[in-house]
Amino acid sequence: TGGAIDLSGSSDPRWKELERRIVLSQYNTAAQSAGSWPPAEAGLMDTDPWRGAFHMEMVMWHLAHFALWDRVDLAEKPLSCYWRFLPIAQELARQFDYKGAKWGKWCGPEGRTGPWAYSYVLSWQQPHPIFFAELEYRLKPTRETLEKWREIVFETADYMADFPTLDESTGIYSLQPIMPVSEQGVTKNTVYELTYWRWGLDTAQLWRERLGLPREPHWDEVRTHLAPLPVMDGLYLHSEEWTDTYTARAWEHPNPVGALGMLPPVEGVDRETAHRSLLEVWRVWDWTKTWGTDLPWTAMSAARVGEQKIAVDALLLDVNTNAYDTRGINLGGPCPYLPGNAALLYTVAMMAAGWDGAPDRNAPGFPDDGSWVVKWEGLKRAP
Repeated sequence: TGGAIDLSGSSDPRWKELERRIVLSQYNTAAQSAGSWPPAEAGLMDTDPWRGAFHMEMVMWHLAHFALWDRVDLAEKPLSCYWRFLPIAQELARQFDYKGAKWGKWCGPEGRTGPWAYSYVLSWQQPHPIFFAELEYRLKPTRETLEKWREIVFETADYMADFPTLDESTGIYSLQPIMPVSEQGVTKNTVYELTYWRWGLDTAQLWRERLGLPREPHWDEVRTHLAPLPVMDGLYLHSEEWTDTYTARAWEHPNPVGALGMLPPVEGVDRETAHRSLLEVWRVWDWTKTWGTDLPWTAMSAARVGEQKIAVDALLLDVNTNAYDTRGINLGGPCPYLPGNAALLYTVAMMAAGWDGAPDRNAPGFPDDGSWVVKWEGLKRAP
């Protein structure tokens, strides 16, 4: 059941390695990521207390691909953590004097966030439940799906609207204090989170409309007046304070590619700026100091902006963080790193089956020069 990809007609000699990774990643994620709880970053392959726990920001990488491969049922059990953790998330928000539900970071089965210095400022996990709700609705556009996710979506959006800080003098809402995906420190107005906040609040309002409810005015107020995405010299930055994004900070997770990649086009994101940023990230980033999800993330952005050759090259770049062992396990942790396998699966499904607004041709994320022949079935279009 589910999706399949066949690359064997390709003339690019790398097709066999990419297909090996695709096939074995499907096996490894099904075997290790579809249990009763979200998977650990190292799945069932490590007992380290950090790598062996689950991290709520990584849930998207671990489980979103199941929707595009038409195996969303495999994500049902681990995603049930959102309902089990909802009372904990609501209490955590209240502890910080916020509305709604604040989703934790490093968690165990009881839902409490573990002791890490930055557990409460890392925030890109916050919109994830809305992303999952939307993926499921695309597959099952029914009232039942809307009611299933209703409370999760609304509680998540309530926190997202309450968290930003208003500058009374400018009327601008800022995300602060916040640690970006790159985890290089605590700052304000990070590019990926600002984009994801916009998308999340927009989508939560769409859910209200689908349910026949009026729009929530405060969500609109905050979303409309969120700080602009940080730009310098025509390029997106990690954050508005980190002007050295492409020099001293050109390592770890490349936040600038997140503005247009896994996320679809969002009002407030400029395509040409995203395109230039992708090219600069590809040129200057130290890929030896990244993680297994970062090159698939980059490939998504490359596909979106029409750089299909970069998309494929990113998936197959020969660096330590993009290695796959004989079992097909991504080693970009540095440890057995299942998020890398899952990110690969989401990316190749998107590159093969396309995305909303993609060029009208088969496999729009792959080069169309004849070097890649992509046959596929059962995959679902990405947002």
